[in-house]
Amino acid sequence: MLLQNLFVWMLCGSDLCWGVVFGRPRRSGEDGTSARTDSRSGSLYVPTSGSCRNRCFELMELDPPTCRCDNLCKTYNACCSDFNQLCLRTEGGYECSKDRCGEARNEQHACHCSEDCLTRGDCCTNYKKLCKGDTSWLQDECEDMRTAECPAGFVRSPLIILTVDGFRASYVKRGNAVIPHIEKLRTCGTHAPYMRPVYPSKTFPNLYSLATGLYPESHGIVGNSMYDPTFDASFNLRSREKLNHRWWGGQPIWITALKQGVKAASFFWPVAIAVERRILTMLQWLHLPEGDRPYVYAMHSEQPDTYGHRMGPMGTDLNNPLRAIDRVVGQLMDGLKQMKLHRCVNIILVGDHGMEEAHCDRTEFLSNYLTSVDDITLIPGSLGRIRARHPNSKYDPKAVVANLTCRRADQHFKPYLKQHLPKRLHYANNRRIEDIHLLVDRKWHVARKVPEGRRYCGFSGDHGYDNKINSMQTIFLGFGPQFKFKTKVPAFENIELYNVMCDLLGLKPAPNNGTHGSLNHLLRSPSFRPTMPEEVSRPTASNLVPMVTDDLGCSCDEKNKVEELNQRLRQAIDGQFDNRNLPFGRPAVLFHTKYTILHHTDYISGYSETLFMPLWSSYTVSRQVEVSPVPDVLSNC
Repeated sequence: MLLQNLFVWMLCGSDLCWGVVFGRPRRSGEDGTSARTDSRSGSLYVPTSGSCRNRCFELMELDPPTCRCDNLCKTYNACCSDFNQLCLRTEGGYECSKDRCGEARNEQHACHCSEDCLTRGDCCTNYKKLCKGDTSWLQDECEDMRTAECPAGFVRSPLIILTVDGFRASYVKRGNAVIPHIEKLRTCGTHAPYMRPVYPSKTFPNLYSLATGLYPESHGIVGNSMYDPTFDASFNLRSREKLNHRWWGGQPIWITALKQGVKAASFFWPVAIAVERRILTMLQWLHLPEGDRPYVYAMHSEQPDTYGHRMGPMGTDLNNPLRAIDRVVGQLMDGLKQMKLHRCVNIILVGDHGMEEAHCDRTEFLSNYLTSVDDITLIPGSLGRIRARHPNSKYDPKAVVANLTCRRADQHFKPYLKQHLPKRLHYANNRRIEDIHLLVDRKWHVARKVPEGRRYCGFSGDHGYDNKINSMQTIFLGFGPQFKFKTKVPAFENIELYNVMCDLLGLKPAPNNGTHGSLNHLLRSPSFRPTMPEEVSRPTASNLVPMVTDDLGCSCDEKNKVEELNQRLRQAIDGQFDNRNLPFGRPAVLFHTKYTILHHTDYISGYSETLFMPLWSSYTVSRQVEVSPVPDVLSNC
């Protein structure tokens, strides 16, 4: 990617969103004058005197420090006094109405329906449909975009990444009646039946895994809240500590870009900013001239997670929040079409995790299992993490696990020492992961002790459970000229998307837990083609001497003919075995050794005559016609 390319990234949880812009787009101010382009200050606190005029949603903070007009200002309580008035305008709404078509420009409006709005790039997204008689993006038929069709001045296709919080994969079954725009993206582009989150299936670990291609044990964000014994500090969504870079390991994609010559600056989207305002701002950036224009954007919606927690994932009450998200997707697509970018931009729509039914009435209390819980600290909820409450206590993790294991027939959690957790979870090798971990049954919670008095239960849904559970799976859709047309691909894990984003940016990925090239089948023309290593050792003919058989006093006039027929029979059998037990070919041996191929009745092996044991064995398990279904709940004991 060239140095002048720009990249915008936003990560958001229910309380924090952040991201990066590579390069500094100039922004036009409210009165049409140019915005300032001074460099960013590193100050964590700035006074609130000053104005946001010409500075709304600036991507660089002024130096020396002054009040802020970027989205960090809400986090730091450092917004200029007129930030809400100038930057969060909602007057006129976010859509045109018939009586607004051709209106005189009013700079107080959130978006415009005046005749000059297309030229200035600040139209409401339904302007051309309502005021010029154009069709909406939803009304158009699916198009097989074999090549990108971009307006003049676009040197490549922009990439837009939309992440939706708590979007359970099964929500797509609600279809056109609830989410017509999302359904069209799914139908017309590339989609998977689901995308698997990393464990724990929480927001921050998964958003950062999307950004880095790393499992939480590798990048360090092991939960929405955590304690670091080396820092002797706690991280949670409501503390300022979450803004300290020391917590964030690995190399997120914005740092990957920075290291390869693309300038970076942080850009925050807190929930105080309406999603519609975020979309309009993104579209205005797309209107910037070449050299100022970002080419990659990412935006996160905190919905439907909030309503999923409140209402649960199964009821029809969730339809209205889903419709609201779908309207935002439609706002984006109509805005892109209005700018003639709908055949140019590539779009990735993903969730961070799913949602499961849960309620306070289904809670396991550790005080019902342990003699005392006063010497432990528990991070409670849909998973449990236990550590000593006091550093110098006689806390024994093995004893605690033993006292929590198989205590009741109806026990709804299983305790593990972290090193004994299933390896597929990749959740052990980090000091922030407590020694004891509780895997909790779906729909259940775990807490330290029974609360005193009556308590109000404010939720009907939750997430964080084992990432193999179907309710934790989330959505993946890819749409645009670089994605395949009307294609369904197998499910995959979210760590694989980092490499795809790097490929779309023209970047060399940093080391990560994904497999580069594993998602090439999503793309029309993948830029990266993995190469197989050269085979070092090939199989040789066996030196094993066959046993001499008795001819039983018989003779054969055509001995050579019989040997030829036997050899042909062996070759036919070997070929049949190869087709069945080596459907993808023979495994390559990548070191120097001597081995031979042995064909057995049900499998094939590469047998080392040096080690006197197989180097590999390959077999195919026949499909079982009658299989007893696995019960929803298995005994932990």
